Amino acid sequence: MNPFALVYLLAHMTPALIGFLAMILYSHLLSPAEYGVYVIGLSGAGVVSAIFFTWVRLSVSRYQARTPDVDLRHVAAIAYAATALVISVASPIAILIIRPNVSLEILAGSLFLSLTLSAFEITQEFRRAKLNPARFATLAIVRSTLGLGLGLAAISLGGGGVGLLLGVAASFLIANLATYLRTLARAQRLYSSEYLMQFARYGLPFSLGAITFALHNSLDRLGIAYLLGEAAAGQYGLAAEMSRQLIGILGASAASAMVPIAFRTLAESGPAATRVRLAEGAELILALIVPVAIWLAIAGNVVAGTLLGAQFQSAVAMVLPLLALGRMCGAVNQLYLQVSFQLAEKPLLQVVHDTLLLVVNLALLFPLTLVYGLAGTAAAVLIAEAFGILVGVLLSRRAFRLPFIGGAVTRVFAATVFMAVVTYAAKTALAGHGPATLASVALLGGVSYAGAAILFNVAGIRATLELLLRGSGSIESVLPVRHNLGGEQP
Repeated sequence: MNPFALVYLLAHMTPALIGFLAMILYSHLLSPAEYGVYVIGLSGAGVVSAIFFTWVRLSVSRYQARTPDVDLRHVAAIAYAATALVISVASPIAILIIRPNVSLEILAGSLFLSLTLSAFEITQEFRRAKLNPARFATLAIVRSTLGLGLGLAAISLGGGGVGLLLGVAASFLIANLATYLRTLARAQRLYSSEYLMQFARYGLPFSLGAITFALHNSLDRLGIAYLLGEAAAGQYGLAAEMSRQLIGILGASAASAMVPIAFRTLAESGPAATRVRLAEGAELILALIVPVAIWLAIAGNVVAGTLLGAQFQSAVAMVLPLLALGRMCGAVNQLYLQVSFQLAEKPLLQVVHDTLLLVVNLALLFPLTLVYGLAGTAAAVLIAEAFGILVGVLLSRRAFRLPFIGGAVTRVFAATVFMAVVTYAAKTALAGHGPATLASVALLGGVSYAGAAILFNVAGIRATLELLLRGSGSIESVLPVRHNLGGEQP
């Protein structure tokens, strides 16, 4: 799996670097209150997307990967269009009834972003299911580049946070539209009510869990906006997005390889072979996210002080360590433990898991935020996600039993401890912040972890290096069959 996941790592890392650059620029061009408007709109879009479109995305992930010889794009298009129609009709009614304390500009921008983001994610899910990382990478990079360009253009024209929100939404639409229309025109004209009902039976129950997951995932930013104002939401949101870019993207790259392969292996080879694939994927996820989270926890103040605008530095430096650890635990929950529920087709267990996380987060977030401010919010998220790992392990025993990965945890932990010691020593010796300090701390931390990972053979890195050095580290060496549907060229 490693060479295959390496392609997805590159596919995720390039957009992540572009997104990281964008955050740095935004922190210098926008005030915390203006960035807070963007954070509120982005969080609302995430809630709408998760609630209404998760069923389509998860169904594509499962059934397209399991039946590679059948093209389900027209089925997904009908499901998406029907859902978008429901949202378009229901949104004005909901706004009139609820009358949220948010401007119509932000609400409209958030809704637009939710529709374009969801369409993009569904299209990318087909790339993953078809084991086509080249197309996946191309579309992701194009979208990220467009997002940066359109976002900066909107800010320069005086659009502020709302302009940034609309620019990012337009980037999803532009990147997705041309590619989707071109591939859909060549796709087999397949439509069957049986497939659509299959999507609904499998995916809609997961939407119940998506509601609680979406609320849990956005509760911190929306709660801060309500309790502390838009400026505080902007400062916290920048730190949360930074941890997502550096940790969530890395974990998603490994999951992009693991999940469709797990579904296909289960269909073709059975549970035992699937657990082998899951164990490989779990170690790779941990190998990518754990060292980055610990490095951020140690060097977060150096990162914030060096890269961000003055109005963001102190707040981000304070909450980034807690958010990094929370994001690490959240990645384990979402990218690994919840795969058990999807493999077993037991969506109600995922609903239980997400609901328990939301309850804990909700119970802690408001009192801790009122007492400790932004740090209290970040602590509530960390406690809830750590609790979620324990609950997820227990619930997975009632679904698809996950493999024991004690050896993987030990190897990753040993390599990370070595990296942490080197990073802390370098940070202490150099003191302060600045480009030279940040570069030195990052380089020493990265080199020390890479050396320790090779020493302990984390995620089978020795075999991967041997394949690459011999020039045979191709996807095909890991996957004997490569499916290419709809006449697409890699």
